[in-house]
Amino acid sequence: MADLTTRRIMELQSRLRIRLAELGFEGVQASNVVHHLAEITALAQDLAIDSVPLFLELSPAHKQALTEVATHLKRDLDEIKDAIQDMEPDLTELLKYLQQR
Repeated sequence: MADLTTRRIMELQSRLRIRLAELGFEGVQASNVVHHLAEITALAQDLAIDSVPLFLELSPAHKQALTEVATHLKRDLDEIKDAIQDMEPDLTELLKYLQQR
């Protein structure tokens, strides 16, 4: 799953970088938005496609597996939260930039 997530992040970064360049939003702030938004999106996809369905499918009798999946869910959600917090100032700048155009 990690390789797939990495591929998703890299693909999204490339597409986001192109989009922001088309809009004329470049530099460090654009790089931060690209990095964090791609990471958030890929982690959210992992949650929706893999982790949450697995959590829902596991039998309550498999407590160890449920605990591992729940731990994975928490880790991914913490990473998403951190990425959102890290991206927020740069995303605000993107919004200001777009409103001024």
